[in-house]
Amino acid sequence: MTLLISPGTYGIDTVHSQLAFGVKHLGISIVRGTFDRFAGALFVGESLADTVVTIEAEMASINSGNTMRDEHVHGSEFLDVANHPQMTFRTTSITESANGYTMTGDLTIKGTTHPVVLHATYNGSAVFPMDKSTHHGFTATGTISRSAYGVSYGVPVVSDDVTLTLDVQFINPAVDA
Repeated sequence: MTLLISPGTYGIDTVHSQLAFGVKHLGISIVRGTFDRFAGALFVGESLADTVVTIEAEMASINSGNTMRDEHVHGSEFLDVANHPQMTFRTTSITESANGYTMTGDLTIKGTTHPVVLHATYNGSAVFPMDKSTHHGFTATGTISRSAYGVSYGVPVVSDDVTLTLDVQFINPAVDA
């Protein structure tokens, strides 16, 4: 099976997309945040086996709504963004699943790479009225262990499990005239 969109390279509309995370604090509430600067692409091949998603996020762009907390997370006790400025994800396989797609890929945080699984749904397509470009929406979610990436400071006050959520609009590639 292929995706419901044509082969090509689709860039991310970062203005209408969000790369977010959530962690439990004290086991009683979820602190959520976003990566405000990120990029990536969807490379659609002739089949799912030929299709790849890539995402790169600037770690210093973490925004949890609290400047003091964000600065602490940037430091060496957590993400050490001075030495590890980017988080990257690249799929190694995409397969059809009951409710959409399963994306398996390599996630690199703080210089450590592990395979992760994200569950994705295709939300449909629409024409953006401002420039008449066609956008395709996807949501992907998964949970990682931050300690697996060398980010264990504060466990269990701040949960080891981190939920990642990508709400992404990919833009149709330009067609040469």
